[in-house]
Amino acid sequence: METNDIYQVNRLIYLSLAHSNGRKQLVGRHQDEAKELVQRYQADGQFQVMVHDGLAGLELQMLDVDALALRVSAMHAGSFFAANLTEYGKILARNELKAAELLMVHCAVATAFFPSEADLDAPVEDLGIAMVEDVVEVLRRFAEAEAQMDEDEDLVHPEVRTAAKRFRELPEENPDSKRAGGGHSWVELIQRVFEHMVETGYLLAFEDRPGELEYRPTPSYQAALKNATVYAFHAFRDVVEDHEMMAEQADTADQAEGEAQ
Repeated sequence: METNDIYQVNRLIYLSLAHSNGRKQLVGRHQDEAKELVQRYQADGQFQVMVHDGLAGLELQMLDVDALALRVSAMHAGSFFAANLTEYGKILARNELKAAELLMVHCAVATAFFPSEADLDAPVEDLGIAMVEDVVEVLRRFAEAEAQMDEDEDLVHPEVRTAAKRFRELPEENPDSKRAGGGHSWVELIQRVFEHMVETGYLLAFEDRPGELEYRPTPSYQAALKNATVYAFHAFRDVVEDHEMMAEQADTADQAEGEAQ
């Protein structure tokens, strides 16, 4: 193993971390270097093994290969590179409450695409589309479910619970002066999240009819959601699923009682 090989492995991992975290300007400044490193990764088997060993040593995993870098993420929620809500807020230059609102929207987007665990293993081309209104509907169901949770329930982060309460209090189309810079309404916030996910290669956007954007997930997005670092998504989806199951059971019981009478 040459010293230059070690340097290039570390550079590829460094630029891949920057790329995976949306640091476009940083990667852009090293665009030619990044392309060369990715090309070597794809063509040189020994170099590829070294990169994988380096990722494993940092408790990172590769999700996909893009033109400018590898798409990587933390292996598990306890990893040094796994972001908690406070760090998520710092990345977004927002406080914890605003970060929680964004996190809640991201979880709703994921639930709209992957409503069941089996969807995380299904071919992405077999999955459906999602639109803004689909995400709004998921948020409504989550907000209803959160209202019925015990005060000391810790399945989801307290700030995410606060965000759910704010969603119930503020209709999705209404402007909110407190959310300046992050979308003045829930609908606008969802639209901005969709736009960012398209920019980062996690979603594909289609406009079959003017003004009606539809979104489809990519393999990179599906792979990211299968990993333990997105435990917030799984907890969010569990709350929605449990609430829907209890609602269905209540409807069945009411129907049976009505028939008995």
